[in-house]
Amino acid sequence: MATVYLHIGAPKTATSAIQSILAGNQSHLMDRRVLYPGSMRSGDAHHLLVCDLIEKYQGKPMPDIWYGSHPRGIAWDALKEEMASCEGAVDSVILSSELFFGQANNFRPALEEIAEHLAGHEVKVVAYLRRQDQLYSSFYNQDVKGVRQWCASAYEFYETHQMLRHDYLALIRPWSDIFGKQQIILRPFESDQWPNGDLVAEYSATFGGLELETQVPTENNEGLGPAQLYLKRCLNRVGYDKQENETVVAILKELIHESPVGNCQFVNRGLYRRYLDRWERVNEKLSNEYLGGKALFDRPIPHPQDVELYEFDRFTLALAINHILRLFEKGAYPDQRSLFFRAAFLAISEQNLWRSLDKNDRQTLLDGV
Repeated sequence: MATVYLHIGAPKTATSAIQSILAGNQSHLMDRRVLYPGSMRSGDAHHLLVCDLIEKYQGKPMPDIWYGSHPRGIAWDALKEEMASCEGAVDSVILSSELFFGQANNFRPALEEIAEHLAGHEVKVVAYLRRQDQLYSSFYNQDVKGVRQWCASAYEFYETHQMLRHDYLALIRPWSDIFGKQQIILRPFESDQWPNGDLVAEYSATFGGLELETQVPTENNEGLGPAQLYLKRCLNRVGYDKQENETVVAILKELIHESPVGNCQFVNRGLYRRYLDRWERVNEKLSNEYLGGKALFDRPIPHPQDVELYEFDRFTLALAINHILRLFEKGAYPDQRSLFFRAAFLAISEQNLWRSLDKNDRQTLLDGV
């Protein structure tokens, strides 16, 4: 029977790009006896396989956006039918969804069900891992910028985020308990360790040598800059409809021109040191349990003294507030005027910028709030 490569993520390791490539090469893969199933996909990924299990075992209804026109609760049956129709014609099957990774709430029964559905096949569980400090920075920036509209502190974010509360070891071990430690393929999301630094070649080799010749799709996942990030958090605290998020981000980038925040410490050095100690212990155990003692990452996690603390320029923020007043005075974006005025007022209060405004601007702001 065909070998099944169960690609579980993790998020922030170009999963969407790879899924797009695999879906776009579906017929090419079939010519090479590789099946990338299409009957239960949400977009380019096999998210429905996970959504059905989450609804079944966690009692959590998944958003309609994942399902589209697909009925709920039949994804695994659809998969088995598609695999059966290709029996003898394929040597391997690739299933890919980053939603598999990070599930910790009553997920053991779900893993047992996955094993039942794939019984008779050799299952290789593929997980790409991003260095934890990079994952933290990227997730925080994304969730402030995106429709999750995170508005609390970076500390609260770390302590409550599903992917960060449960370390890599705790998230990988249940998979090895079910499928066997020898069936776990752990790879670093670190270009220095890829063939010629090429992402497609790296994934192709991991999935048994697909020989895909294609470019990685360009993704618009660019994070926010320092002042943009702070003002977006103020906007999130004021609150607005998630459907307006793209418009709000576009206005924010019109107001403040900044490069995205790089890898930095969003928490104080003491907390970062505590996180670092935990990350290093976890990575050492991963190395010993799954990699024969080889380090997972070539580049070590930097120590607190080597990482910049997150901060933004108050002058840049003051200029942005001035731009808000000028932009909305001209009648631009009338539906977002009150939102931005209230967020600006919040930022002024927190950063003690009231005196930076002249009398007329103060009154304009108060009238807008």
